[in-house]
Amino acid sequence: MNKKLLIVLIITFLLVGCTTRKYVVATNNAVPTLPYQLNADDAEIKLAEAAVSVSRSLDSLAEIEKAAHPCVRLPPPIDAPRFGLACLASVDWIGPVEPLLRRIADATHYCVRVLGRPPAIPVIVSITAKNTAFADILRNISLQIHKKACIVVYPNSRVIELRYNP
Repeated sequence: MNKKLLIVLIITFLLVGCTTRKYVVATNNAVPTLPYQLNADDAEIKLAEAAVSVSRSLDSLAEIEKAAHPCVRLPPPIDAPRFGLACLASVDWIGPVEPLLRRIADATHYCVRVLGRPPAIPVIVSITAKNTAFADILRNISLQIHKKACIVVYPNSRVIELRYNP
């Protein structure tokens, strides 16, 4: 029995001597240090370089996007009372712009005129407005579709014109 215990103890001591962890004793706590911690600085440097590279790429992409699509100059807001678009409405719409414009035109006693060829994929808008003037709703729609179409209101002939870009 003692021989078996002695053999187990010797094997245990031999295996403990083969471990790769080194212990640094500071105060009363033993803290293991692993060999891969030496490479952690290299990994942090590479990670920081990658972050800088991604940041530069995003900045250049933003510059290209800004050059390709400059800021849109918007016309001044519509004089809602003069145009007859001061009535308040609540709208919750996600879908094509044309049916929404037709509903707004029906509610305000306007007609809709469509100019240009509609794109193959309909122009989609997302409007959520509660107790908002029709003029503000039209302005919101106009902001959303400015790359594909524009909206012009003719109060004298009571026409809302949807002009698709070529």
